[in-house]
Amino acid sequence: MPAQTVIGHVHLHVSDLAKALGFYSEILGLNLMGTFPGAHFFAADRYHHHVAANTWLGKDISPASPEKAGLNHFGIELPASEFENTVTNIESHDIVVKESGHLQDPDGITIRLSGALQ
Repeated sequence: MPAQTVIGHVHLHVSDLAKALGFYSEILGLNLMGTFPGAHFFAADRYHHHVAANTWLGKDISPASPEKAGLNHFGIELPASEFENTVTNIESHDIVVKESGHLQDPDGITIRLSGALQ
């Protein structure tokens, strides 16, 4: 994909919806916008959803791996005013945020956080 490609939302296959809820809502700070059997939908600013987590392909999944085909990472761009607070909250849950802004969710899915100028 071209470097400047913007994707409106992603759907992620996760192993545990409760863990996904805790991570995407409580740790990343996204709002839970809805549920559907086997899925949760999260968003910023009350949009219908930016991130969906589902178990529709089953719960017995292997963690994400760079040796397997699939999503390398996805990015979340935060307003600069929220970036540091979000990183602090993530790190308070003993989750490492690398200098590049990369971190991993409970299933090993890599997320790149960045702070945009307002």
